Amino acid sequence: MGAFEGFWIRMEYMSKEFTRRGRSGIICCVVVFLTLFLLSPFGCGGKNGEAGEIGLSSLVLQDSLALYYPVPSVTPASIPPYQVSPDLSNVAGVREAALPSSLARSLAGQGFAVTVGMESSIYRVYQSIRGSKFVTLDALLHSFRILCDYALLESEKGVFRDDLRGLIASLHGFMWRFLRVSQGTVREAALKSMAFLSVAAGLLEMEVDIPPEMRGTVEEELALISQHAGWATSPVFGCREDYAQYLPRGHYAGDSGLEDYFKAMTWLGRMGFSPGGGSASAELSRGREMTRCAILLVGALHMSEVEGEPALKVWERIYQPSFFLMGASDSLDVYLYTRLMEEVFGRRFSLSRLADDAAVDSFCARALESKRSSGEGEGRAAEMEGLDLSFRLFGKPAAPDTYIFQQLVAPRVEERLMPRGLDIPAATGSDRALEILEKTYGEGKYEGYQAQMQALRLEYSSVDMTQKRKSVYWSWLEVMSQALKPCGEGFPSFMRGTAWQDRDLGLFLASWVEQRHGSLSYKRGGQAAATVPASEAAKGYVEPRPDALARLAGTVDMLRRGLSERGLASAASERLGALYQLLVRLKDMAEKELRNQPLSSEEYGTIEAIGDTLQYLESFPDPGGEEWLELSGNSMALVSEVYTDHNFGDLLEAAVGRPAVYYVIVPVEGRPTLAVGAGFSYYEMVVPATKKLDDEAWRNMLDSGQAPAPP
Repeated sequence: MGAFEGFWIRMEYMSKEFTRRGRSGIICCVVVFLTLFLLSPFGCGGKNGEAGEIGLSSLVLQDSLALYYPVPSVTPASIPPYQVSPDLSNVAGVREAALPSSLARSLAGQGFAVTVGMESSIYRVYQSIRGSKFVTLDALLHSFRILCDYALLESEKGVFRDDLRGLIASLHGFMWRFLRVSQGTVREAALKSMAFLSVAAGLLEMEVDIPPEMRGTVEEELALISQHAGWATSPVFGCREDYAQYLPRGHYAGDSGLEDYFKAMTWLGRMGFSPGGGSASAELSRGREMTRCAILLVGALHMSEVEGEPALKVWERIYQPSFFLMGASDSLDVYLYTRLMEEVFGRRFSLSRLADDAAVDSFCARALESKRSSGEGEGRAAEMEGLDLSFRLFGKPAAPDTYIFQQLVAPRVEERLMPRGLDIPAATGSDRALEILEKTYGEGKYEGYQAQMQALRLEYSSVDMTQKRKSVYWSWLEVMSQALKPCGEGFPSFMRGTAWQDRDLGLFLASWVEQRHGSLSYKRGGQAAATVPASEAAKGYVEPRPDALARLAGTVDMLRRGLSERGLASAASERLGALYQLLVRLKDMAEKELRNQPLSSEEYGTIEAIGDTLQYLESFPDPGGEEWLELSGNSMALVSEVYTDHNFGDLLEAAVGRPAVYYVIVPVEGRPTLAVGAGFSYYEMVVPATKKLDDEAWRNMLDSGQAPAPP
């Protein structure tokens, strides 16, 4: 194909794109013509450099979503001891509650009792309570998880989807520029990069010009993705790929635009360009080819523009919020490759430099060494097989629990084929979780388990605060580290025994399932108005974990500012602001409780209105529509596959059930008082791969009474 023919094809495509967005056709044609002419080989080459070279942008990108501002919380616990009579006769509110004898015995023995309720959501439990309410950390973590998912949905539908279309069109056009002026191994890399981008464009329903020699390959790849039938060999990359991962789910399912976005982002995140690391000739050759592809992609990202905006800035606008919400990637990324390109090739260099095998080998070695020395991927340097050693344009989310599980099963721990959910809190510092694993479940009998666990605990304790601010997941772990601290003298009596520590572990595990679960599903619902606290309210109680509330408030504020600074997710940002204010108020109340100070009538009113407040936080306007959204089926029940035993094909599935109802004896102004709250229920089960559960099947099990007993 001639240069002029390719030029006019791209111009026609861009004109269609602008027309689709409602722009003036005449003006757009002029703009597109001038832009493509300047970037074409018969134009002046554009402001970003000559056609046969790569120039790195001087644009400074943020390496985090936003600055983190800690919310202070330093309060020694000084609640005086209080006694509960065996018959609960000195506990306010017990007579009105008419408790079953089994719950009364638990209350008398340990100060609290838990039962699984019949409501579908936490806020509904609170709305049904008559009397003093107990505000749990569970309820607040659940609202935050829903808000995170909605912020992603609102950003994807309002900005990211169009940004990605523009970005792929820009990179695709610039790769044509590289293709026309390159030869040999560099041209081969440009062709593969062109195929990679063409698949993304096809998934986004964009019409792009594909080099004839790659057209069949691209069409075969798109067909496999469309069928999403399971494992097959990728026509573009020649490696095995699980095409079932391209089936849209959660909030992506049912919306054609979001389904396209999901498939494109899955492709851009799963398919990687590995620098190799092997010594065999074929491995070296493939590593060089993949690295040339990655360098060309990063070069195009630095040099191209999307409707007058630097493509690198558009990429960052999608990348930072997405991976803060979904989980930071441990892939080799644009930030690293930008730095290494400057170190090895300079800020501006000819494409012909990429034909130099020695220079490319130096780049590959630096990329691998950077990964080894950084400790990224939550892996030890000696265990490189656990790290993601491929460059990915958008990376794929990585969570530390995957690595933890890998370290605690065979072959590292002989004969242990299946992990337990408790491995996660134990590895991140919970002594109670480790005690249960070893004494109750006997996991210490496996050779190597204790040594591996101690190594993981040491590794986690050395994670710096920068890592803990990279994603919601890491920030959540920091919140939970505060929630799992044992409570000693000065705390309410019900929190000071091992029974409440076990409850905290249940909170950790259920909240972890919500973090592990993919995007949530929504249905149309009615608008919930924020509620003004009642002037006359029962005197309730906040779970006194001010340190955890402060950490969560800091994370909420960081997310809100990161979105607002980018002009993203205005409805979610509004609710994040409301959640932040609520968390700070509740933190202040918890501190007063620990100082044994009475709450004000306004503070009691905040507790009384908590059900309506949570409903407001968890219902949203439909992005681009006029209706309101809430969780599908109004149900918080969900299930997640957390580990696969490839030896026998069994799955470890962890699940959240219906809300648990808490009955707690709390000290309200010096008097033992029965308060009722709501929180998580947690389930864990090993099932054959052929009986894998989805959310609907899990909810049916709960409804039919076939769910296993909580652990």
